[in-house]
Amino acid sequence: MKKEPTLLPIRILGDDILRQKAAEVAEIDEEIKDFAQDLTHTMYIRDGVGLAAPQVGRSIRMFVIDPGRRDDDAKNPIVMINPVIEEPAGESSSDEGCISVPEVFAEVKRHDKIKISYTDLDGKRHTGEVSGFEATVIQHEYDHLDGVLFIDKISALAKLKNSVKIRQILSTAVDGVNILKEK
Repeated sequence: MKKEPTLLPIRILGDDILRQKAAEVAEIDEEIKDFAQDLTHTMYIRDGVGLAAPQVGRSIRMFVIDPGRRDDDAKNPIVMINPVIEEPAGESSSDEGCISVPEVFAEVKRHDKIKISYTDLDGKRHTGEVSGFEATVIQHEYDHLDGVLFIDKISALAKLKNSVKIRQILSTAVDGVNILKEK
């Protein structure tokens, strides 16, 4: 792994890559491990609890999460490669936002409990059940791998309330590319 991680540019609503179905990661090599380090660094710098590869311009089935970070500053990132969600159960709803849809927040209904399997950076396959906020974070990031954004799952009223912000974000796209501009 490289020593200093790189801050990656965030792709935002209107960027074509956010609507693509991501490809499986074929091999976990040094390049993927370096990318995971950059992805994790970018998630923390952008104050997120999750970040998917398509959000930084890579259409691969990989994301990083750290759902416990909202409670304290301890860092415990989990990199999930080629994840699969199985056995969803229950329903819950909570307000969500997204680094790729800045300044838009709305209630989203998701499964309260899921079974997730994924490969880690050492090539080991993991399977486990999660619930609550962690399940919400995983489902949100998993949706990115299928070209789905949280705003696709919000009510018509929430879409109407956020329509001006959404149109403003979309208006900044150029030829299918939309990268977050620094303020």
